[in-house]
Amino acid sequence: MNRKLLIAEDEADMRRLISLHLQKKGYQIMEATDGEDAINQINTSVDLVLLDIMMPKWSGLEVCERIRQKVDCPIVFISAASDEMTRIKALSLGGDDFIAKPFSLEELTLKIEAIFNMQARFLDSYEKEKRKHIMVDELEVDLLSRQISYKNKPIPFTKKEYELLVLLLSSPKQVFTKEQIYDHISGIDGIGSLQSVVEHVKNIRHKLGEVNYKYDYLQTVWGIGYQWKNH
Repeated sequence: MNRKLLIAEDEADMRRLISLHLQKKGYQIMEATDGEDAINQINTSVDLVLLDIMMPKWSGLEVCERIRQKVDCPIVFISAASDEMTRIKALSLGGDDFIAKPFSLEELTLKIEAIFNMQARFLDSYEKEKRKHIMVDELEVDLLSRQISYKNKPIPFTKKEYELLVLLLSSPKQVFTKEQIYDHISGIDGIGSLQSVVEHVKNIRHKLGEVNYKYDYLQTVWGIGYQWKNH
């Protein structure tokens, strides 16, 4: 699992109990005994903070505000002060969840796992969404609808032109030979010869020019083929 958790709790017995339990669950544990200690230990390697509210030096609420200025990891408040106003204040300052003392260690574990699972689902969704689109300087390829547009203006590429351009855009800086391009797009209605690859590139450049796409990313690599090279 290798997740790193910071437990900011001034009660030594409580801190030790939580620490031992979460270590058994496979988490790496850091411990802070007060608010100042928590701020000094927080860094981008911390995956989640368990934060008591009533601590010496700085309260958990103050610590939460300071943490949010440094990192964006999840924060779970653990506190005996669990009235509605305290909970609202804690969550409004950037807390992700709140668990009132006393609590079961299994409940705490489930809350932590729920947060990490939510993060994983979000990242998975984000990556899937990224794979649906390619965007370069307002030139957008919708891989689901197979449409290409510039500044939201559709560009009427043929199937062969579309496949050629997506091949180059999907691997920027990679040089593709005319033979590789021919093999990639020849299955779409067939291409007469390698010379037709040159014609397709010429047509793509012309159509990009018609919509005032001012970038010359589609470059000829003399004696080899073509590449999409972002500057």
